[in-house]
Amino acid sequence: TDTQLSAKAVVSTQSTGDIVIGCSVGSPAVYMAAVIARKVNCLIKVFSHSSNTKEVDSSVTNKLLCVNNGETDYCGVNLIYKDTPTPQFMACPGRLVAVSGLSNILRYVVRERKYTSLYDEEDLESAALIDEILSLVDSLEQRAHGSASEVGQILNNLAKHLQSSPYLAGDSLSIADIALCCTLTSLDTKLIPNSLRTYLVNTIRSNYEMRVLKAFLNWMPGEC
Repeated sequence: TDTQLSAKAVVSTQSTGDIVIGCSVGSPAVYMAAVIARKVNCLIKVFSHSSNTKEVDSSVTNKLLCVNNGETDYCGVNLIYKDTPTPQFMACPGRLVAVSGLSNILRYVVRERKYTSLYDEEDLESAALIDEILSLVDSLEQRAHGSASEVGQILNNLAKHLQSSPYLAGDSLSIADIALCCTLTSLDTKLIPNSLRTYLVNTIRSNYEMRVLKAFLNWMPGEC
C-alpha cells in the first residue's frame, strides 16, 4: 500500500548508501528505479508524498515491490511519488540533489557503484557519445506530453543511433540505453516507431537488469 509521508520521514528510515528518488506518477524515473534496484540487487519501497495529487496505479506499485522479492532483504531504493516536474535524487540521507532528467541520476549511480561498463568516463569518445544521446533522451522526457510530431522527431533522431549497432552507443548496454528504455516504457506505445519497439524488446531480453521492464509493458509478456 502507499504511505502518505514527508521526505524527512523517509530520511529517518534510511541507511547510508540508500537511494531516494522523488518523481511524479508515470515518470520514466519510476521504471529507472526498478532497473537500478535490479542492478544493485535490492528491494524498492514505494511512498506517496502529501504533495502528490495524481492517482497511484496500484498494479505498478505491486510490480515495483516484486523486484528482487525473495532474493534479498536489503531495501536500497525508496521511490516517492510527489508533485515535481523533474525527478529529484537523494544520494545519501539528508542530501537532496535536484536533476532535470534521468541522466544525472544514472551518471551518479554508475560513478558511485563503479559500473564502468555502463559509462566509462576514461573512454572520452564513448562518454561523449553517451552524453550526446542522453541530451536527446532528456529532451524526449521533457516533451513527452507535447505534440506527436515533436515526440516523433526526437524518437527518429534517437533511432538513427541504432542503424549500425544494437545499442545506442555501440555494441553493449550503456546508461543511454537505460534512460531511453525507461522513457519508452512510460510513453504511449502508439508513439513508438517499430524500430524502437524492436530495440526495446531486444534490449530487455538481452540484459538481466533490463528484464525487469517486461512487467510494465502490457504488449510484451513479462513477470517480475
